[in-house]
Amino acid sequence: MGKIRKLAISTMCLMMVSGGGLLYAAAGKTDLSFYVNNMLLKQPAISSEGGAYVPVEQLSENMQAIVSVDESAGTVKIYKPNVNTVLLDEQGKIFGKVRIDTSNTFSALVQVDDLKTDISDLKITITDPAGKTDVVDNQPITEKKDSFWFKSAAYNYKVTDKGNYMIQVYFKDAASKKWFIVSELQISTTS
Repeated sequence: MGKIRKLAISTMCLMMVSGGGLLYAAAGKTDLSFYVNNMLLKQPAISSEGGAYVPVEQLSENMQAIVSVDESAGTVKIYKPNVNTVLLDEQGKIFGKVRIDTSNTFSALVQVDDLKTDISDLKITITDPAGKTDVVDNQPITEKKDSFWFKSAAYNYKVTDKGNYMIQVYFKDAASKKWFIVSELQISTTS
């Protein structure tokens, strides 16, 4: 009698598992590889009834946008401010290439417009080709404006490795207290 019971339970479990797969397939849902700028992202998109659905967190990250999820209100909001960044050397000239084995003092000039949500802080980082990240500047944003300019404090950085160095600008969402990348640029090295 115990063998029949085990067989019945195993059969029911198998039916539930395969039935779930059949229901998923019957609903016309298919996993899609999700690429942004020709890079495969971690989570797949889903195709259903002629539409593609993508994970909002990955989409906002790759769009360099701020995402706000309010489950109690049943809303997802994506804010995409226009953020432009340039680097200035000690003489105030714009640059994008540096020599290896040199120390460079620079400031980041950040121009922001079309900001439709409140932010509490702005942070600028530099990441070397090996992935080591330093904070260039981190300041609270006290005025609530939809457009503003920000110039970082002067920062001295020693370029030691050949490759690309990534400058990233982050905003901290005032409501969620999460950091979001809103702008990035690369500095390349020369010999």
